[in-house]
Amino acid sequence: MAQIFSGTFQNKQEISSTQHAEWIISSFSKGNIFVELKEDCNDFNLHMKVEDSANVQVLILNHATRDCTLDVTVDMEEFANCKMGVLDLQDAGLNWNQKTNMNKEGSHFEIWSAQLCLGKQMKKGNMEVEHFASHTEGLMHNFAVLFDEGKYEMVANGNIRKGCIEAQSHQATRVLTLGKKHSAKVVPLLLIDENNVKASHALTIGQPDENQLYYLQSRGLSVKQALGLLSVGYFLPVIDFVEDEELKLSIREEMERKVGLYGQQ
Repeated sequence: MAQIFSGTFQNKQEISSTQHAEWIISSFSKGNIFVELKEDCNDFNLHMKVEDSANVQVLILNHATRDCTLDVTVDMEEFANCKMGVLDLQDAGLNWNQKTNMNKEGSHFEIWSAQLCLGKQMKKGNMEVEHFASHTEGLMHNFAVLFDEGKYEMVANGNIRKGCIEAQSHQATRVLTLGKKHSAKVVPLLLIDENNVKASHALTIGQPDENQLYYLQSRGLSVKQALGLLSVGYFLPVIDFVEDEELKLSIREEMERKVGLYGQQ
């Protein structure tokens, strides 16, 4: 049975083991949903329908301590608006499949992801925003920081069907590589079957700027702390999804500790 969100709402979901969820964001409703994948979560499958003129913000925080699968499908209706964030700071692997269908005119969807790759377990993402109607907009922003032996793969696909005039598809992926023996593979795709559209993609993969590191070390930071501070900026856009200030501070401290800002990982 689908869970229905209506009116003005604030909601928290805790996901354990294996769960399948059906959500309906009712027409003209507005709210926030915070989803935490608990330590024992191994599979979360979510299908969310955002109805006409609804406005929802969703943050998925991964705390799974074992390899986890995340499957998300979003259906966007007329003038619906959805902003989604995925924050993954865990050592365990994550296999993430994201599909968004821009079904009706005027819908807007954007996703922001930030993933920390600390060990040998793979962080693998496959996302697609597909446009089936005119005047729709899909934005994808993906960030990753790789430490020793970190592994990251991301396929991001903006797909605009024939007849979807003035649709927009934009994506950007930034990967910061730190340490040794890491691997990163990013495939940005634009499948455009209509002329009257706007579309773009941007990709950067690389190490931190040596001048920035030198400056930070000259201010008394160790190499590990300097690298950690440079990593922080990759995660802040997603952490800012959190409305609760106490929870936001807790998540930020967790992130800063794991990137070595306090001198340890």
